[in-house]
Amino acid sequence: MMKMHPRKQTDKLLSRLQKVECPDTTFFAERFPIVMKRGSGMWVRDVDDNRYLDFTACFAVLALGHRPKTSIHAMRKQAASLLHGMGDVHPTLPKIKLLELLADLSPYANAKSLLGQSGGDAIESAMKTSMLVTGRSRFLSFSGGYHGLQFAPLVLNDRTDFTQGFESWISGKTFILPFPYFKGDISFDNLTDDFLQQEHKLENPDKVLQLLEEQLKKKEYAALVMEPIQGRGGKRGFSSEFVKQCKDLCAKYGTLLVFDEIYTGFGRTGKMFAYEHYNVIPDLLCVGKAMGGGLPISACIGEVLDVWGKSKGEARQTQTFLGNPIACAVAYETVTVIQKNLPLFQKELIKIDDVFAKFIHAMNENNLMKKFPFEIRGKGFMRGIWFYKQNEGFSVPLMERLLEAGYLILPEGPRADVLSLTPPLIAKAEHFEKILNALVLELKKI
Repeated sequence: MMKMHPRKQTDKLLSRLQKVECPDTTFFAERFPIVMKRGSGMWVRDVDDNRYLDFTACFAVLALGHRPKTSIHAMRKQAASLLHGMGDVHPTLPKIKLLELLADLSPYANAKSLLGQSGGDAIESAMKTSMLVTGRSRFLSFSGGYHGLQFAPLVLNDRTDFTQGFESWISGKTFILPFPYFKGDISFDNLTDDFLQQEHKLENPDKVLQLLEEQLKKKEYAALVMEPIQGRGGKRGFSSEFVKQCKDLCAKYGTLLVFDEIYTGFGRTGKMFAYEHYNVIPDLLCVGKAMGGGLPISACIGEVLDVWGKSKGEARQTQTFLGNPIACAVAYETVTVIQKNLPLFQKELIKIDDVFAKFIHAMNENNLMKKFPFEIRGKGFMRGIWFYKQNEGFSVPLMERLLEAGYLILPEGPRADVLSLTPPLIAKAEHFEKILNALVLELKKI
């Protein structure tokens, strides 16, 4: 455990924040949150000079770590010539280069993109595009999915803590499919279907596909929007066969398939994009987070964007900061570096898998497996430890305990019973070993 200094400056600053910020924005507890001051690589320091190993990558954004040279050099170089462009009017070279790179990396022969500033922007672009392609106005999504909180993507969400107060807007626009269960390879196989349905609201995949087809037959839906692996939903994914059947059913009934890869894209799952794990190419691909190297930028990519037609002088999907030259320059360099280093990241993941095997052994050796049964979800640098037999909210105090021990980590899942591990892609096996050993020590105290 790392020695922590008192939270003198932190508490003063949080008191100031509470007076001026919307109260529904930042969550406050006795020793949470910290006030971040400086970051470098895998590490963050707060205003009281406490040091933390970052296993969030700040919502999976900082793929190359805190203050990577790639981002700093690209920002400085671009800032010396042009700070801001004109969105949909006068383009800049960084915007053109980035769009060409995204087209080359995408699975489409004739890819085009709509840029945005956030993941929600990219999803909104996909929703609008799907409506134009199909002439339909309703959407399908999976329970537990997170696609942004702007009004358009909000309709894809079924979490009442996000939708409360906005039900009249959401009503009738979306059909939320139950998330299917795919039994894992620890003690998860011993769980009954009734337990999975009643405690976790998970459903048999065949029944989910049946329900999907029943809805698609209505020919009311513009798109099925899904994360190949859910981020805030708790790092849960699908089987390849299930995703393939979703694609086939959508194609059969004229509904587009949209992959929300804002979280999973650009190396996060061990491949450049998560769709590669399933061998299924969606109609539209939404990306963001890691793409920006710490700056706000996103994109919706596909071959069907020609449906928008040529601009007549007023773009129908744009914003003032669309294609900001600094964000585009940083994104271009960041994606290029991730692409170049992906084989090295993949090589490290082999060692990281060994660390997880040691963690499972340590849990057994300390008689913690029976007390805290779990399943390791996700892929690559996107893992979740699902404590499926624990009470709702189990991972929240665990997060706070680990914060006091010097680790930044987040709880996830509809029941907050998943501990999320999404460090920068520069994370080494030794970093995973540190936090997993710390987790074992904290569980022994409970």
